[in-house]
Amino acid sequence: MSVIAETIDIIKEKAPAPLQDVRVDDLVIGIFFTGIKLSTGHGGCAFTPIGEIPEAVCCPTSAARMPHAGNLEGRPVSEMLPYALDHNVLKTAIGVAALNALSQWIVESGKERDYELLKGKDGFDLLDIQPYETVSLIGAFPPYIKRLKAMGNPFFIIEKNRQTLRPDEMKYFKPESEMKTALEKSQVVISTGTTIVNHTFDPILSLITHGKRMAIIGPTASMLPHAFFNRGAHVLAGVNILDPERMIKILKQGGSAYHLLKECSQKIAFVKN
Repeated sequence: MSVIAETIDIIKEKAPAPLQDVRVDDLVIGIFFTGIKLSTGHGGCAFTPIGEIPEAVCCPTSAARMPHAGNLEGRPVSEMLPYALDHNVLKTAIGVAALNALSQWIVESGKERDYELLKGKDGFDLLDIQPYETVSLIGAFPPYIKRLKAMGNPFFIIEKNRQTLRPDEMKYFKPESEMKTALEKSQVVISTGTTIVNHTFDPILSLITHGKRMAIIGPTASMLPHAFFNRGAHVLAGVNILDPERMIKILKQGGSAYHLLKECSQKIAFVKN
């Protein structure tokens, strides 16, 4: 079972009410993030993987990606959960955003939990990286690249699109084909939540051996952490959407994670006990 399939089962089990009674109030597939607002008043978002859609330049072909576009509002959120497992990455983004929104609902319900929940904390800091440790960044994290440079740690940047890196950062670059070797040499692994949407996260987890510390960071990584912790992750650091209506408006107008954190969300982190 994949980490997302297990998370779906956990959310169904822990939901305070039947998911067929929870409706989609609003939905937007923005340039950078996909957002969903539920009838419970909770919201969630996930990275929009536009770059993963090769036919995005062709409108008639792309139309098949979202055959129900314009008719998703009012549907039960239970219909959105299988989207998180779909090979259609636009559907995946909707499904993951729904999982994040439902996770916030469950967390706020106050049910007993077997993890630590911290607000206003950055996942990088929670890993307690020591000066001698090698770090692998799966995805280019500009703020973390800057911090690791300042710290002097050896590190790798495993990135699909090398054009996202500056010339002076290329010495840290490793293609995906060298990921296994880079992870073997690393004591700490930091992955972007994007890997959840593009279905590369489970293969990455299979390479995380005992003794390594791993964090998944970004707005996409805002769901209940149980399945991730069961597979060796230590930190899941995302966001709590404080104003879902504002989130929808921001994403409709091309907003990014910067705008979300500035105007309608706060950082949260699930930490393994």
